[in-house]
Amino acid sequence: MSIYSNSGEVRKIQFTGKSTYVLSLPKKWVSELNLKPGDPVTIVRESDNTLSIVSDITRISKESVDEASIVVLKEDSANSIKRKIVSMYLAGYNIINLKSKLGRISTLQREAAREIVRRSLVGTEIIADSLDVITIQVLITLPELSVNTAVRRMFLLSTSMHKDAMLALSELNYELANAVIRSDDEVDRFSLYILRNLVIATKNERVLSEIGLKNTSDCLSYRLAVKSIERIADHASKISEKCIFIQSKIPSEILENLKDMSNQALRDLSDAVEAFLRRDYSMADRIVDRVENVRLLESKIMGLLDILDDKEFNLYKVYIKLLLEDIRRTAEHASDIAEEALNQTITEVINIEKRPSNYKI
Repeated sequence: MSIYSNSGEVRKIQFTGKSTYVLSLPKKWVSELNLKPGDPVTIVRESDNTLSIVSDITRISKESVDEASIVVLKEDSANSIKRKIVSMYLAGYNIINLKSKLGRISTLQREAAREIVRRSLVGTEIIADSLDVITIQVLITLPELSVNTAVRRMFLLSTSMHKDAMLALSELNYELANAVIRSDDEVDRFSLYILRNLVIATKNERVLSEIGLKNTSDCLSYRLAVKSIERIADHASKISEKCIFIQSKIPSEILENLKDMSNQALRDLSDAVEAFLRRDYSMADRIVDRVENVRLLESKIMGLLDILDDKEFNLYKVYIKLLLEDIRRTAEHASDIAEEALNQTITEVINIEKRPSNYKI
């Protein structure tokens, strides 16, 4: 006998033999799924402690290649083409088709597709390239790195970029500054790769487990942390861009304070990422307030620049004032990462009181 609820049928667990529990399946469901006695099914314990019964037919369907097509219009710019491809990549599609409505994809649009695949999308290749269709395939079907490993590598790249940008600034090394700017593409590649896996993980519990996460809610925290690290790399690139315009040696007092401010921002970033990956609430809580120290150093340097009377360097003070914001924003993004660590670990440090449903305050 079945009991019907709004969400399906309620079946009672039966005990048979000495150690086996049995749950019967409705005949209608079995017939609709074309299952027969002896067919294997998988019972999955989800992150919220619900149980899912998945047939091989359903599993194969879920893991099949996802394909998407989009029409390329004549007026689509190169940047528009890139945005469309990135959006489909992030959505988790494995085959991406660009089709021309008028029968021809322009040379500019074609080059834009090739560039975004080559520079920004991990594990992708153009497998078909004709006058009216470009097909891009994602060759990596499952995550090759745990999300923590990928985030840590992305953090190390961003930190290295910031350090090299500050070294280029202190030495006025324009070759090194240009190398930092080029490195930004690698951070962007990691960012898009991680974000794609997070999107897929929200739809597939198996992928969630494979990338090292327990709850789908963690995907949001990781997404925000990844975007913050990407922004930190962007600021390192901007420091290098400003460095190229400075043609006179930076006065030693200004330079030493810039280094102090940079080192403080990097310490905050390193501790924030560590707290986030280790799910350390106490450590993250201490970091959030430390960004104020970086702001105080920024104010001090601004004051020194205002009273500085160096005819040779005065022309370049505006660039120093602008890059101060890049260093401060690095510290603020570190604080954002620490706040995400707080958000995803708060339930681990508080006592949750369960009250009866009819409890009134």
